[in-house]
Amino acid sequence: MAKTVRNNRGFSLVEMMMALIIMSISFLALSAVMAGAISVNLENEMRNAAIRLTSQTAEALLSLPIDGIATCGITKDSSAPNYNSAYTYDGANECLGPGEADYRNYPDPDQAIRSMRQRFNITWNVASLSRDSAQITISVAYHNGRGEDHVNNAVIYKRGSP
Repeated sequence: MAKTVRNNRGFSLVEMMMALIIMSISFLALSAVMAGAISVNLENEMRNAAIRLTSQTAEALLSLPIDGIATCGITKDSSAPNYNSAYTYDGANECLGPGEADYRNYPDPDQAIRSMRQRFNITWNVASLSRDSAQITISVAYHNGRGEDHVNNAVIYKRGSP
């Protein structure tokens, strides 16, 4: 007859503690990776918003006659680059148009990103190339939550009617 070995002890306390330590380290590493992924995702959303604001500003400027475009901007974030307190997003900012509501042709620099509001500074500089053409440099700047400044730049060219 074969002898059966009976081992009813199960896991020892040392084996259980080692398993808990390994699982704790794994969960800690996984949480660090998740926090990093969330941070990178938020940075990408802010950068995408800056690119979208650059494009919307370019569309607004290209729809104007060449003699109606001047160096100007719309700024809300005093901690970010290119801030100018005269560049408000309202009818008081005269370089956005002569009409009371002309400023609404430009994008609002106060954007919703996830569940928070992010303020951007949108500025443009107009350089005359000739009597009927101009180079416009658009800058969208913002200050992220980690204390870093970012600026998205684009250059467009506007030509007047021949």
